[in-house]
Amino acid sequence: MVRVGVSGLIATSIDVGALVVLVEVLGSHVTLAAFLASTLGGVTNFLVNKYWAFRDRSPFELRQVSLYAFVSLITAAFVAATIHLLAVVMLVPYLWAKAIAAGLVFVVWTYPAQSKLVFPSAGAREPGADPADSLSLDDSLALE
Repeated sequence: MVRVGVSGLIATSIDVGALVVLVEVLGSHVTLAAFLASTLGGVTNFLVNKYWAFRDRSPFELRQVSLYAFVSLITAAFVAATIHLLAVVMLVPYLWAKAIAAGLVFVVWTYPAQSKLVFPSAGAREPGADPADSLSLDDSLALE
């Protein structure tokens, strides 16, 4: 669980960073920027989840990548729609809207879909059953 949380923090950092660059530097519309940034965060999240959080050493499979792409695109659409509603319609500052949208979509859609569809065998393990699940200082994000 800790690793999935850290993976989410890494992906969210990239997502929010891209959102700020797209909106503030490149002048993109917030709805399009939210979709693109969320997609970039999704790719990051897949790689970190696959190789580090879920320790899935299996080769890339079209089925797994397709399921993750499906979950990520739906996530990006839900996040963009929620940000549009909050930031464009309700005039909530876009970074606040992003935080609200990310949390809501993660709880309602992303985590359940990833654990049940994309990484079902890793999600089936009981928490704490594997001592390797705990975070240690010698862990690395190296993709093997």
